[in-house]
Amino acid sequence: MGFFMKEHDVYVGTMLDDLNVRFAPPHGSKDQFGGIEEMAAIQKEFGIFKEGRSLRTSAMALHLGNGANHEAKNRFYAYLANLRRQKSNVKGQNGEAAIVKALLKNFAAKKPLPVYFDFHDMRGGGDNAGVIIREKDYPLFYMDQQYLWISLPMQPRTGEAEPAKKKKK
Repeated sequence: MGFFMKEHDVYVGTMLDDLNVRFAPPHGSKDQFGGIEEMAAIQKEFGIFKEGRSLRTSAMALHLGNGANHEAKNRFYAYLANLRRQKSNVKGQNGEAAIVKALLKNFAAKKPLPVYFDFHDMRGGGDNAGVIIREKDYPLFYMDQQYLWISLPMQPRTGEAEPAKKKKK
């Protein structure tokens, strides 16, 4: 995403945090309604995510991204639109389609899992070159919580083809 975000790449973590809070595990009380329970209710009522609708459009409808910085937000939306050109680890699906279908399948479950959005270095090829989806995983070692895990491919804004080699000591 750094490649798309350019000088706004410092916002990448904040944008992923925004996604992760919106799709977070439930907290238990009615006063703390939010996260995946709220997202499931919004999906049921409005059908925000839909096959054939761009992930960018769904994110815009939910006002995801850094609303305080319109340039960064619009670059984030451009990144999401580009995911349709990226591969995924789901056979026969591009990155965008794989994400949307995974979210729809999750929302259709009796008890949807929270969704954890992560990122990985797409340089070097293999599965890392595209979106990676794991339907049931534990991405956070400090939480005993199963998630739908969606990892987004990113590279630095320099666009180098290979990760930097570690310096020898």
